[in-house]
Amino acid sequence: MGGSGINDRGVGGLRAMIGAGLRGLSRYTGTLFAVFLVQSLIAAACTAGVAIVLAQAFAHLPMFDEAVDGQLVALIWVMRHARGTFVAIGGIVFAAIVLWQLATWFLAGGVYGVLAERPEGRGGTARCFGASGATTYLAYARLAVCSLPGWALVLTVFGGCLGMVMPRIEHALSMSDLIGPLAFSLVPALALLHFFWTVSDYARVELTLRRDTHDPGVLATYLRSLVYVARRPLTLVHGALGWVFFALITLAYAYLAQGHSMYGAEGAVTLFVARHGVALLRMALHIAIMAGQIELGRTRPLPPLHVEVKADDNT
Repeated sequence: MGGSGINDRGVGGLRAMIGAGLRGLSRYTGTLFAVFLVQSLIAAACTAGVAIVLAQAFAHLPMFDEAVDGQLVALIWVMRHARGTFVAIGGIVFAAIVLWQLATWFLAGGVYGVLAERPEGRGGTARCFGASGATTYLAYARLAVCSLPGWALVLTVFGGCLGMVMPRIEHALSMSDLIGPLAFSLVPALALLHFFWTVSDYARVELTLRRDTHDPGVLATYLRSLVYVARRPLTLVHGALGWVFFALITLAYAYLAQGHSMYGAEGAVTLFVARHGVALLRMALHIAIMAGQIELGRTRPLPPLHVEVKADDNT
């Protein structure tokens, strides 16, 4: 697994991981666009379903237009008198999330496989993507089950912190009064979420690098990854750097869109291009982080494989 020469500690290791991410993006832009296309199709299907439900329920009500424009009274009326409609919308969104999660296990396995094997040409990349995604799919599904206790711990910490500051939130009179309690309730949970998310990422890296061998044991892989991430802050810093850039992209989009109304066909096209451009940047950032994780994962010491030796019947 070695050979990358990356230092897994310090600024040099972080620089090498960032460089690996940029090289992966520049080399496999076709893979980036293919994954982005799948994401866009699922999002478009969800958006179309929600739009149809909303149109059938509210197209004849001028008050809905006022609610969309931000009028508070109209928005409250719509929310109170159309609960069934919003339950249906929630079902559509939930189905889209489940579909995207099922697709993500295949797509992530394909991307990790391509970044690990570095195939040449479109045909080789497509074959590597499909083979890796199919081989690791069930392992990634079992890994999601192994990750459930971590997510439960995150929710427990969030609920406990939120319960401690709920009286202050209920009596807050301004946004400045809300910042402190919200930070107290969110920061610990987000830190734990980032930790367990990183553990799952490096478990996927190991499962991908060992996918051509016998089943290495998903639970054991997850536990090894948990210890590995806990001992190497570089893994957390690298992932946090990706989230920082993710937030900066989102804030830049919100800042540029603030105060610019989008009306008519030209506004709709402009909004469509801007939103998909932001989504593409986020996807590129995610794949760059995955490339850096693969680069560091190559240096990770893995346990020896247990090879079964079958006895020859003729001896």
